Amino acid sequence: MSVDISDIARENHAYAIHLATSQSVIAYKNGAFVLLDASFGRHPFEVVDFWRNLSLATEILLKACLLRHHIPFFRKRANGEYGERVTADTNSWLQSTLEAMQISYVAQINTGTVTTALRCAESELFPSLPVNPGQTALISKMFSIIIRTRRNRNSHFFFPNQGVIDFSEVEMLFLPLLNLLETLYSLPSARPI
Repeated sequence: MSVDISDIARENHAYAIHLATSQSVIAYKNGAFVLLDASFGRHPFEVVDFWRNLSLATEILLKACLLRHHIPFFRKRANGEYGERVTADTNSWLQSTLEAMQISYVAQINTGTVTTALRCAESELFPSLPVNPGQTALISKMFSIIIRTRRNRNSHFFFPNQGVIDFSEVEMLFLPLLNLLETLYSLPSARPI
């Protein structure tokens, strides 16, 4: 039996939306992320969960953009010949990519870090889309800030000082980044299927 990942870009797009909106602070309306609730008075653990989910949402949305526009950012993981086999029956680009990388099992897919995905976006995705270079530079800078201040800190350990919502950070960093990535995801692919 095999897992068909033909729609993996769409599924990750939906998962990024789920993560970004899961605590009802941000909503996804008419193809855009908006601030929904500025009265987040929850336990510090829930606040750290919010930061982690929001940071992860940006990473997953970036990776969904790469897949949507046929940029193979993932690599083959060694010693992953176990579990379910993988195929992309209705996505010829992805199927040929899996074959070229000699990936036969889900466990062999290494999606890498956000930094790796960002490098692929900077070198292959951004130049191939009709997007203002200032916007793509802003995406890179925003990810750099998130990686340094939120992503790694909140994903691997609990620090009590991170248990506070700074809504200016949500409005000036995360919402613009999510919306820029959403715009990239929605653009027609410049690469053949």
